[in-house]
Amino acid sequence: MWLMMLAMAVVVLGAPREQICGYDKCPTGKPDMLNVHLVPHTHDDVGWLKTVDQYFYGAKNDIQRAGVQYILDSVIDELVKDSSRRFIYVETAFFWRWYLQQDEQTIATVENLVNEGRLEFIGGGWSMNDEACVHYNAVIDQMSLGMRTLSDHFGTCGIPRVAWQIDPFGHTKEQANLFAQMGFDGLFFARIDYDDRKRRINDTDMEMVWQADHNQDLFTGVLYRHYSPPPGHCYDVNCNDPPIMDDSRLRDYNVEDKVNNFIDFAKNKSKAYRSGHIMMTMGDDFNYQDANMWFKNMDKFIKYVNARQSDGETVNLMYSTPSCYLKALHDSGLVWPTFQDDFMPYASDPWAYWSGYFTSRPAQKGYIRKSNNFLQVCKQLSAMFQTEDTTAKPSRVDLLRNAMGINQHHDAVTGTEKQHVADDYVQRLSEATESCRGAVNDALVRAGLPPQTFCNQLNTSTCHVTERSSKFVAYVYNPLSRSVSPWVRIPVAGQSAIVVNEQGATIDSELIPIPAEVQDLPGRDSTANVELVFQASALPPLGFKAYYVRVFSYGTASQHASERPGLQTLSNGHVTLDLDPKTLRLGRMRAGNADVKVDQNFMWYEGYGSPNNTPWQPQHRPSGAYVFHPKGRAKPMKATSVVTLDGALVKEYRHTFDMDWVSQVTRLYKDEPFAEVEWMVGPIPIEDGVAKEVISRFSSAINSTGTFYTDSNGRQMMKRRRDHRDAWTLNVTEPVAGNYFPVNSRIFIKDADSQLTVLTDRSQGGSSLASGQLELMLHRRTVQDDAFGVGEPLNETEFGVGLVVRGRHWVVVSDPADAPKLHRDLAEQMFMAPQLSFAPAPMMTMMQWLSSTTVKQFTGMRPLPANVHLLTLEMYKPNQLLIRLEHQFQADEDPVLSKPVDVNLKDLFTTLNVTSVEEFGLSADRPLKDINRFHWDHMRSNRLPTSFRSPASWADRGKNGENDLLTVTLNPMEIRTFVASYQSP
Repeated sequence: MWLMMLAMAVVVLGAPREQICGYDKCPTGKPDMLNVHLVPHTHDDVGWLKTVDQYFYGAKNDIQRAGVQYILDSVIDELVKDSSRRFIYVETAFFWRWYLQQDEQTIATVENLVNEGRLEFIGGGWSMNDEACVHYNAVIDQMSLGMRTLSDHFGTCGIPRVAWQIDPFGHTKEQANLFAQMGFDGLFFARIDYDDRKRRINDTDMEMVWQADHNQDLFTGVLYRHYSPPPGHCYDVNCNDPPIMDDSRLRDYNVEDKVNNFIDFAKNKSKAYRSGHIMMTMGDDFNYQDANMWFKNMDKFIKYVNARQSDGETVNLMYSTPSCYLKALHDSGLVWPTFQDDFMPYASDPWAYWSGYFTSRPAQKGYIRKSNNFLQVCKQLSAMFQTEDTTAKPSRVDLLRNAMGINQHHDAVTGTEKQHVADDYVQRLSEATESCRGAVNDALVRAGLPPQTFCNQLNTSTCHVTERSSKFVAYVYNPLSRSVSPWVRIPVAGQSAIVVNEQGATIDSELIPIPAEVQDLPGRDSTANVELVFQASALPPLGFKAYYVRVFSYGTASQHASERPGLQTLSNGHVTLDLDPKTLRLGRMRAGNADVKVDQNFMWYEGYGSPNNTPWQPQHRPSGAYVFHPKGRAKPMKATSVVTLDGALVKEYRHTFDMDWVSQVTRLYKDEPFAEVEWMVGPIPIEDGVAKEVISRFSSAINSTGTFYTDSNGRQMMKRRRDHRDAWTLNVTEPVAGNYFPVNSRIFIKDADSQLTVLTDRSQGGSSLASGQLELMLHRRTVQDDAFGVGEPLNETEFGVGLVVRGRHWVVVSDPADAPKLHRDLAEQMFMAPQLSFAPAPMMTMMQWLSSTTVKQFTGMRPLPANVHLLTLEMYKPNQLLIRLEHQFQADEDPVLSKPVDVNLKDLFTTLNVTSVEEFGLSADRPLKDINRFHWDHMRSNRLPTSFRSPASWADRGKNGENDLLTVTLNPMEIRTFVASYQSP
């Protein structure tokens, strides 16, 4: 309920004070000296060892001494005492909760400190999001939530200028690209590969210009010593370093030793950097609960170090911020090195590759992805039907927006938190989703539908409203900006059924038996024994169709897929699958001109670790929540049986294996260009004391050599080479874990003739360990903590046994030239899946339903071009919409779809008439015209950009170009953000 204090805060703020913050107010340093920028900071995890609430209030200090409210209370008191002091804060979710609890005097004090630049917001997101396991859509949403909150209430001085990703475990190219489009002048982070760090320190390459996209650069700096203070100089209640004892009469007087130690460290550190400025991070996790300890010692420190200047010392200390440090680097006029790759995976030592968290807690990762899907549905419908009051905070949409923002945190979606914290994250999502369903329900009622029921457990083939009703109406909503024809699977209990569409026609449908392994899931409470399958043809963009369903307790076998003996070939008119008679597994896949021998199998790695917590040497570090550390090669499982189901709409192979906790269905839908592989893993047994990490491996005849491709946060495709890094010579100590990369949506291999692409329904770790191979890690269960802080093994249980996880892969073989339009289209469909809802109709016949006034079809917008995605549609402010349009193709991926494209916003939506638009930065916190980023001279270019966004040349624009104010042009991989005024038609 803390957000409900927002209205009071707005009133208290009143008229804004004069804003005197900005680069001009930064300390300038001294020429011909080593200027040390002391940056007081705290790193406050939005959940990790304790829940969000426990961290904020300082509860459960037996787990970790940490209370965010005390940090902010204490820091504000100390900043007021001395105008030279500065402090940065990062996690907007925590800050905003604290701010809304303050009295009028404190609010005025905070506003004054922000306006003077002494309290500066850095990063600005609702959380400091992870970079490996997050989808770009969720990153944009959570950054926009935090930055808009700050901008709306503090104006220009509340807008962060520097991105601050000091704790995520590796860094992606797409994240840097998004930061550039949000208007950040630079980025600082701490975690990079141990070997890369050594090389960069030796080559003075710790700061660079990251070329994150073909037209987006971002200055990037790597912190020298994590984000901690120099050794011996932590002055916090959580630290044991001695304070500065400056009474010369004391036996423990230590000023000279402290100053000498610091100066030596600063000079040594400066050798790794190119300018006469370095940054010292003065803080750590949950520091400054007693800010007086820090500031009192830093005040003395600055005094005594700078006093040495009269004796010829060339070190100059000052309170500063990352943005002021960045300005000093910009003003230096240096030419900077460049970087074009990414910083994945992260290794902290030769045997500690942090690639396990790419998969850790796969059920949670899947739930976060589904919740984001529903958030987009909720935002779209509440905007189109105006269900939410944008002046009332929090709205029902806000609750899910906030929960999703917290779940992007780098110890949430990563699965690297304690179990009770993971439970809290999921509970927050569940409660917020239920709130947003109220908004969706209201919108659908306004559209002319009866109140809807949603099914929360379709992942277990459970839906009480459909399995307990003989007559119901299913509504299928399409959140995409183009027409699609998805396949719908509804659990029912019956022998036959009919499905009638909005025009009164009975459409083809089939009843497919629910696999025994699913029916026997621990905790499953369902009478459904079959799934009703039909195609929702030609769903309109941002629209829905209704389907009347009647289920009968009797019927003939004609509607059921038939079980066929022997090893059968399956074909759906587009894809053909053959089994290998020796292995019983998939052996060949054909589609169009592509004909690929491919074997798909489950395997598992034995991870290091002992359930007895036996001490270990570094080369035997246990696999844990963070680290993937296998003892050797993956061990294959043996397919023990295969059953073929053959229907007119759906054809399936159903496999069981010698390890009875793994099963799989390989499925073809009529005329679809992919094979769906529905896998189920668990409970993974660890009674033998062995950590197990389960993979699905595809082995093909494709001559991919050592090259494969993974997506970067669901957007750019990154070229990977086995046992190789572009920036340094890789020391191959972990040939498996060191070649694992994050996969958010797809991974592929190719040669001149064929491409094999696998699309995922959640973030997973993936690799290609041999030519022609792809593998994705599905689930993992470990027996010992990996000693990186979480303090417990990754051991998820539910209903008294290990957690069972069920998910999907879409597998595509194609000509490489056709692959981009296939995998980009399918990835979008996988990510923005249709939303199902239901209305029981126990007393209504089909004819009564058809003749009723209930709306049976709705179209929300004109379809966009095939290469354009409506990334965002939501309410912005009263009478304003937030619209983001995205070009989905990279340059040169497709001869047609990679070209610039025009979109006209006029009459785009059926319930809203856009009358005018203003372009904003990607985070939607300020107009694009107000963003003026630093230009950085670098070794690959001397050109000066004329604007923040480099538009296509007029020759590349469509014939309308942007002469029409409501027509916008999108270049390859470009996202453009607009705040639109509208009228209801």
